[in-house]
Amino acid sequence: MSLETLLDSYHERATIPLRNTTFSRRKRGPFEIRQVIEDDEFRVLNHRIVYRDGAASSVWRQQEWWNGDCSLDVTHLKDGIVNAVSIRYAGNAVSAVKLSVTRTDWLISDPDHRLPFIFGRADLEAWYYAHENRLVLTRARLAFDNSTKHTFTVLDQGVEKKTSVHVYREVEYRCALDGGIRLMIDGKDPRRVNWRSNLSADDARALFKYARSYRWIDGWDPVAELVEIRD
Repeated sequence: MSLETLLDSYHERATIPLRNTTFSRRKRGPFEIRQVIEDDEFRVLNHRIVYRDGAASSVWRQQEWWNGDCSLDVTHLKDGIVNAVSIRYAGNAVSAVKLSVTRTDWLISDPDHRLPFIFGRADLEAWYYAHENRLVLTRARLAFDNSTKHTFTVLDQGVEKKTSVHVYREVEYRCALDGGIRLMIDGKDPRRVNWRSNLSADDARALFKYARSYRWIDGWDPVAELVEIRD
């Protein structure tokens, strides 16, 4: 199933709502934005699915939970690579950030029919939690597979693999925890991911502003500038 077919299927499902749902389409410059808002009386899900020249380019999501916690998710889709940032917050205070890298052909439909897609597999997922006025890298895993529940943890409570090599389904991961995460993903399309181990309070505010305003619609670069290691 192509990415556009996957997203079209979600939007078509929203027109026959399972929950209290509103939906709309509008233009913003070169972008077409399809919005779906669902309220199941436990949480409110607000999705904006963005197309440019007929191709899916990004997805924005806000979730409002019953206890006052909220999250913002921005996912960018470009050249077969998916970059995502999820921000957990209450009021204006950011409590956690999750960064993810996967691939468009690893996205699958949500069996619960709540999200436009879920990650069938992911190359890298990393969690940063608030600690002493900054966000600290606390968990990181490679090669997550939703169908088999396979994953390779490099950082978590009681786990810290300074260097590691892991192969899963013909993809080789070479990872080093050296002032952050330094990862080489070697497969059909080799690439590098280098993320910092700490984000300052100013960085957290900048990420929050990026996701809460419409800055996210123009691309991933503002996130990369904040989270990537600068050698």
